[in-house]
Amino acid sequence: MPIGRRVCWFALGVQLLLALSVAKQWLFVGTYRFYLDRRSESSSSIAPPASQRFAIVGGRVEPQILTTEGDRLSFAVAFPWRSQLQVRAVPVSRASVEIAVVERGHRLTLSRRSLAEPVDITLPLPSLTGQLELVNEGALWWSDPRVVQQTAVGPQVGGLLAIAVLQALWMRRHPRRGSVLGTGRARSAFLGALSAVVSVSAGLVVLEVGLRVMGDRLPEWIAADRRNLGEARLDGRWQDSTTYGARLRPRLDTFCQWRDGDIVRLGFLPPDLVRHPVYRFPFSTDAEGFRNRPGAEEAPVAALGDSFTDAMTLPVEVAWPSRLSARLGVPVRNYGTAGFGPGQERRVLEEYVLGRRPRLVVVGFFAGNDLQDAERFSRFEQDASFRPSFAYGWKFKEVVARFDNLYVVSFARGIASLLQHPTPGREEPSESDSYSGDDPAAPGSSRAGFDRGLFTVPVAGRTLRFAFLPAYLNTLRFSRAELEAWPGWALTQEAYRQMQREVRAARARLVVMFIPHKAQVYLPLLQASLPPAALARALEATLRQPDRPLDLRAMLDNRLAMNGLMRDFCAQEGIEFLDLTEALQARVARGLNVYFPDDSHWNAAGHETASEALEVRLRAQETY
Repeated sequence: MPIGRRVCWFALGVQLLLALSVAKQWLFVGTYRFYLDRRSESSSSIAPPASQRFAIVGGRVEPQILTTEGDRLSFAVAFPWRSQLQVRAVPVSRASVEIAVVERGHRLTLSRRSLAEPVDITLPLPSLTGQLELVNEGALWWSDPRVVQQTAVGPQVGGLLAIAVLQALWMRRHPRRGSVLGTGRARSAFLGALSAVVSVSAGLVVLEVGLRVMGDRLPEWIAADRRNLGEARLDGRWQDSTTYGARLRPRLDTFCQWRDGDIVRLGFLPPDLVRHPVYRFPFSTDAEGFRNRPGAEEAPVAALGDSFTDAMTLPVEVAWPSRLSARLGVPVRNYGTAGFGPGQERRVLEEYVLGRRPRLVVVGFFAGNDLQDAERFSRFEQDASFRPSFAYGWKFKEVVARFDNLYVVSFARGIASLLQHPTPGREEPSESDSYSGDDPAAPGSSRAGFDRGLFTVPVAGRTLRFAFLPAYLNTLRFSRAELEAWPGWALTQEAYRQMQREVRAARARLVVMFIPHKAQVYLPLLQASLPPAALARALEATLRQPDRPLDLRAMLDNRLAMNGLMRDFCAQEGIEFLDLTEALQARVARGLNVYFPDDSHWNAAGHETASEALEVRLRAQETY
């Protein structure tokens, strides 16, 4: 090969490498979001603790941190490259903010200003391994605080231009010696490769555009990856309400289908660890937006509650109100709605239940989040822009590279997931499945273990597999005294007192059914199956809070703190109380899951256990 042609091929190869380097740097630009649970231990506050919500703005989840009066949010950071802080500061009335970085004891203030209206803040950050501080005086929302990596492709682009100029000068001076293609097979191979690259690139562009145009019509195996990026897909089953927040639409007649539980969907459990059938079942609501079939309008028993009562993960006939109706032989009307707390349940009682004159009202209290739901609804009553339901956002991926945002990447990941874990041929489980939530692919095991959030425990000749939702597990850090100090506890007490007064005035009976979260039921099994050190490590890995040391003994001691708090309150107010914890534990001890392995809700066995315990209590006291 002539020397001139070799030089041109070499120049072309260098240009290709430089172009690939530019493309890689552009694609791998990262966005790093700050969530409240990543707040450093060194943070200090002189006001009520900060709180976080996940709003939906423009079809995307927007993490928002509320700091009241005066607060200092500090986050550990390690950014050795050029980066930029981006955040929107939204004062409740008037506030002042300060943004600073701390490294090796030296504090550098980057910005300080007073605010009377929302402001978008963009600040370049120095290379830093230390702390980023967001300080405020006056109530303030920090909206989507994040650091975006900055690309430095100047040298590569300069090299590309320089080589192109030199190559053009060479070819102008030596037109024949500078020909790259030459003749014959070399020319054909080059043109063929170029044609293939152009065709593939055009195909990817067309696929990217097509997937973007599909929007909410994307198949679930692609949409699951987009959800992890904070993209919100419309769910036509929900509507906004000025009195309740998000609630189900009336007169729905559709289907519900799901494969991954909420622990997977929220990113706390890899989707490859648990496999079960794709659950698909009819989903309908009555004229008032509740999951009731026609014919039970004048039911003697009314069931109030949240997602454990409306049971959106199961056919309505499997939910505990339906099973209780079958056991008692009387109609039971279901007034549950996912995301509702004590405040909304009191409103449902007043607006929908009492007018039908039931003889018995059963309200389910969920230990996992009812206190928080009470606080969120109270804030919603004061500020209707605050949505109190889980349907309005979730915690998504903390670190997102630019290539993650390409739809073709989500398409490729979805294809890979389908190839690794193909969907079962049947979509509706048979009666033998009974919506048990058992993992048909779970291998037998003779010893307990833990893998990336999933516990495996042999029990009574069976292998139970289950994961915890970190937010609910975290409640076990709090003692009874600390729970009593929560604002949500005062709000819950007031809601139940009002319900008791109104139910008594209607000459009916009120029963509070205590629904424990999964960790409250399964922790005794884990305590008996794993050494303390191994259990502590597994719970620490589940919580994902490395800056907060875990006190296993305190968590075990606090396991039933909420139970005792609610039991004693009901005794004081003369409200009948039923705690389901022991009944659920007994079924687990027999080797039966009562919650879905990858979800925080009951499976069919959990609902059956609740209806059985209620039947025993009600028949004994003849309160229906």
